Amino acid sequence: MDIEAAFRMFDIRGKYPGEVDERLAFLLGKALTALRKPKKVLLGSDTRESSPGLKKFLIDGFSAGKVAVFDLFEVPVPEFYFSVATGDFDLGVMITASHISADENGFKLVDSNSLPFDQEEILKVKSLVGQLENNPILVPKVEATRLNKTEDYITAITNLLPRDRFRTKVVLDVTESAVAVPVNDLFSRLGINFTLVKSLSSGNPLLPQNRVNLAKAVRENKADLGIIWDSDGDRVVFVDRQGQLVPLPFVLGILAAGEIRNSTSGRKIAVDVRAGLVVRDLVEEAGGTLEVLPAWSQNIKYSMQEDPEVIFGGETSGHFVFRSFHCIDDGVLASLKFLALWESTPLEEKLAALAKKYFELPEKNFPCPPAKAPEILEKLSEFYRKMDYPISIKDGLTVFGPDFKFNLRSSLTEPYLRLNLETRSLAQADNIIHELERHLLV
Repeated sequence: MDIEAAFRMFDIRGKYPGEVDERLAFLLGKALTALRKPKKVLLGSDTRESSPGLKKFLIDGFSAGKVAVFDLFEVPVPEFYFSVATGDFDLGVMITASHISADENGFKLVDSNSLPFDQEEILKVKSLVGQLENNPILVPKVEATRLNKTEDYITAITNLLPRDRFRTKVVLDVTESAVAVPVNDLFSRLGINFTLVKSLSSGNPLLPQNRVNLAKAVRENKADLGIIWDSDGDRVVFVDRQGQLVPLPFVLGILAAGEIRNSTSGRKIAVDVRAGLVVRDLVEEAGGTLEVLPAWSQNIKYSMQEDPEVIFGGETSGHFVFRSFHCIDDGVLASLKFLALWESTPLEEKLAALAKKYFELPEKNFPCPPAKAPEILEKLSEFYRKMDYPISIKDGLTVFGPDFKFNLRSSLTEPYLRLNLETRSLAQADNIIHELERHLLV
């Protein structure tokens, strides 16, 4: 194990077994017991090969402190969040590395209300694990109590959807993830005409190579829409009839507007700094207001906990957070909400109109060592200040031009600077990227 490499800002993840291994899992169980003194803990895991072994040692770490441990086995992250939020557990641990490659794994830690640990709490856990590093490890011998909350999860989602029959023909790609069971059951119960695809690819659905099978199946089946989730089900992406990606800022804005129109409790929408002008315009058009936060879905959840007026939030990475669903970022619920809007409004026409007005460039990654990123961002900030453009340094660098907006920020999971850019034309986008590359190569 490698404590320094594995502990991140809001979770624990890294290469298995070099950075995250069974020893770390055992010590994590002991550390969380010492820090929180829980009586009941709920566990879940994704479909990675290393997850069962990590879970066994994590269970023994908790059991050493006489903690009652319950296990959902393989479930998507949203179902895990739901099960913690609606149960009487003191905390929960999900074994997953989200959309990161299959040779990595990790742990997501949540409170009894399913709110993720903040940075300060993660640092406390890290310190305790370090103090326990030389403790002996027990051979796993304790079994957790098996729980199955899938039926409750499916019922809760169904209750948030319109009762009208769905007519849209869709293709669903569940990849190598744990969403297959709830997705198949939900779409079947709702009478949706769907074709199921299970690509061997897994991970980030924003990468074009991970959507090849979905795009092909949509065209072959003459479907209206294609839907694909990431490895743990908390992100969702859509493709149109031609198999082309539906820009996520468009999806975010449309979902936000729908939540505003149906809300009786508030009209605030929380978004990350990457959200483009289209999100702002759609939210304001629906009578809502924006709260702009640093990237990372946890920040949206914290905002919802603090401000009851925030009814919905999202990131342009495909995370969509619903106050009405325990402040969970649920890709399955988001897919059905979007599908309902597709059927109840001329959404296909709306997307075509938005595409003529807003040019959304897919997220672009620039390789950059984390140690060098602050210097580059500072130089770029000074460059755009001298051009008299309004800027924000809330999370990386956000520049507001007269007819463009972009955010360039350090990835929290990989050695990249990530660019999210909205312009009025491809030529303008090329010019901005060329300017950024000139500074990046200095």
